[in-house]
Amino acid sequence: MGEMVGAVRFELTTSCTRNKRATRLRYAPTREEKMTIGVGKCNPQFFTQERAKVLYSRGVPSNLQSSSLNHSSIMRSALFLAAVLGAVTLTGCAGPENKFGRGFNNMTEIVRGGEMRRSIEQTMLWDGASQAPVGFARGFTRTMARTGIGIYEVITFPIPPYEPLLVPKSHLYPDPSMRSRKYPWGGLELSEKPVFPDSYQPGFPAGPLFETDSSTGFAGGDAAPNIPGSKFHVH
Repeated sequence: MGEMVGAVRFELTTSCTRNKRATRLRYAPTREEKMTIGVGKCNPQFFTQERAKVLYSRGVPSNLQSSSLNHSSIMRSALFLAAVLGAVTLTGCAGPENKFGRGFNNMTEIVRGGEMRRSIEQTMLWDGASQAPVGFARGFTRTMARTGIGIYEVITFPIPPYEPLLVPKSHLYPDPSMRSRKYPWGGLELSEKPVFPDSYQPGFPAGPLFETDSSTGFAGGDAAPNIPGSKFHVH
């Protein structure tokens, strides 16, 4: 009997190549670096210690690896948050409170539109009534800057520093809504509190919070208070 062809100990050997006589009972590894096809006898270099580790060690499935990584990442985030909350509780929270409230106020500037209206108003008053587009451009820049600062402050409110950003260091003539400290780039300054045009000053909304002495049982901001959605605000 002549030499046999096949991976000894992994499949039945045959007298011809598998293209002619395949036993269909192969259990040999499919990757080249894990298999050496012997002719007549097994290759003694095949079962080295490193090859045996590759062939017989059970790997961890990729989904289990990602699951363990996600779990450890969640644990690290939770521990970091707990440490921040503990530090805030032990040291007092006036700074985080102010930073969060200021950030939420600034974040809603894109809806409030105070910077836009004041920039257009002041630009038209100082530069002329035809300069409304310039005022719009200035208002857009300040609206986006204040909104971005608000998002940053809300996300980082437990972490120092707690001071407001881009506040004016001195009076900027004629108004920060139309001038910057440097030209042509940089030097933008924003007041700590939201701004409004001089033609409008916000007041307290009508409601039971500020009108507690109502003799009828509900305040001016309430209409049919027992019906959901019936409240309105009067400034």
